[in-house]
Amino acid sequence: MNLFTDNGIYEVVYRGTHFSFLSFIRMDYICDVRYVTLKNILTGEMYTFDYSGIVGIREISCSIHAYAS
Repeated sequence: MNLFTDNGIYEVVYRGTHFSFLSFIRMDYICDVRYVTLKNILTGEMYTFDYSGIVGIREISCSIHAYAS
């Protein structure tokens, strides 16, 4: 099951910190640790999260993506 889609916009809670307006970039496995890289579509900042530290993930409405493109 794929949690992320190519055109989805997400909110992530990572170890108590909330991140919004993220698009999926890639998922990596390094030394048996899963990492997820996401990009903030408003600021261009890139974030790489240790998947085990993600407390919650939620997809935001697709209508937001249309405005950000």
